[in-house]
Amino acid sequence: MQRRRGIIYVLTIAAIFVMFAAEVKAADTTFHGYIESNLVMRDQNGIQYGFLDHLNGVQQRNTLKFDIDVYPEMAAGDFAVSKAHLTFRGAYDSIYDLRGNKYHDIREDMGLSRFDYGKKDVKFESDLREVFVDLTYNGALGSFFFRPGRQIVSWGEVSGNSTLLDVINPKDQSYQLFFQNPDDVKIPLYMARLNYSIPAMTDLSVNFDFLWVPDIRPAQFGPIDSASGSREGLNAPYVAPLFAAVRGFNVKQDVPTEEQEYGAKVTADIGERLSVSAGYYRDVNNDAGTVLTPDFKTMLFTHNVQHVYGAYASYNITEADIVIRGEIAHHTGEPISRRGFERTPKGFATFMYKPVTRWALMVDKKYMIPFITDHERTSFGFEWIHEKINEWDTDGALLTKVGGKRKDLDIFSFNMMWSWMQGRIAPLIAASWIPGAHQVGGGTAMIHPVVTWQISSNLYSSLGLHAFLGDKDAKSAWAGLIPTSELTIKLGYNW
Repeated sequence: MQRRRGIIYVLTIAAIFVMFAAEVKAADTTFHGYIESNLVMRDQNGIQYGFLDHLNGVQQRNTLKFDIDVYPEMAAGDFAVSKAHLTFRGAYDSIYDLRGNKYHDIREDMGLSRFDYGKKDVKFESDLREVFVDLTYNGALGSFFFRPGRQIVSWGEVSGNSTLLDVINPKDQSYQLFFQNPDDVKIPLYMARLNYSIPAMTDLSVNFDFLWVPDIRPAQFGPIDSASGSREGLNAPYVAPLFAAVRGFNVKQDVPTEEQEYGAKVTADIGERLSVSAGYYRDVNNDAGTVLTPDFKTMLFTHNVQHVYGAYASYNITEADIVIRGEIAHHTGEPISRRGFERTPKGFATFMYKPVTRWALMVDKKYMIPFITDHERTSFGFEWIHEKINEWDTDGALLTKVGGKRKDLDIFSFNMMWSWMQGRIAPLIAASWIPGAHQVGGGTAMIHPVVTWQISSNLYSSLGLHAFLGDKDAKSAWAGLIPTSELTIKLGYNW
């Protein structure tokens, strides 16, 4: 019955807003979005130990997402209300009904704080994700827009394997692994944004971005407090591999909601080839350090305040159709796992705060390869990310256990995209590699081949594989994910 209600809910909302779209087209309004059904099958021992030979369903998520932009004709001289924006997302994951024997024991009433997700949150979603208005100026002093409301802001060039300067919106990792639309995995926040561009000059434009964020939230990992009082808890598809260590504890999130986040960024476009940016952000860390209370019954997920400094740049070599991008960021206090415990006022910490610096170099290139496609160039992307823990403690740092940190870590990534049948079929191959290191295990890899079929101008489908390979005992966050290869099938309609 619950499954039927969920399907009726999603289809009813979809029908209402598809009909609404025909009405708003006549005004200065745009309405676009998609309906998508996503089935994920997980190979429980990973393709390294038998190709897709132990498949089980872990997701059957049906999603409706749409955006409405209204452009009112409201102006007074150089000032105007230029746009009002709204984004809605609703979803129903029927895997909790289809496999009720596996995911039945998550309490419906969970939620020890407003940041804890229970089954009702990952099974059903009805979220007004973004809502804001743009107040603009365009005159002799340059141009700006002031945007208050719930929104997503991205800084930096890197997106995917590692977070450098882009720390503003925390990630929602309660229902997926990697390779999702970046905006879909970021949690929108209430904030005020002021973006100002100085008057245009020949071959130079300068832009300033200012943020004030009173809405403090951590990264989201699903129903983590299902661990409370049960060694068999955590039975949600994207939680169990991450939080097995907290089984049997009461889990609470200690988030400093009284703090404020704010930051500024300046960008200069020099000519038509070079763009450079530098920024600062006062950040309540999206990632947590864990503290065991003195009674050894409760595990606190704590979040500290840190400062993030960084810069990034891109250079376009138009003659060779090559774009070179780079980024660097310094985080003053990240929680790094440790071997033993350190007594703190709240209990026994299992981590140390350490300064961490990351830098990245990326190269994008298009090249015609006739035997792959004869009508367009193939896109290639290369990325190298280096992570360095600046203050390394050989006595306290976690050196040998699976999933721990290393003093220096490299991630090398490659992707290749092309199309067939005038763009109707689009294959993609992405792969990343973390080399091994002396005394801390071998290398680990992540691969992601996917083929998208544009059935019509609106209807699409895709088939993709997401798998981890390598040394299962390596000192790498991917080592613990080697038994979680996933096959994804999507069918969607966008407008």
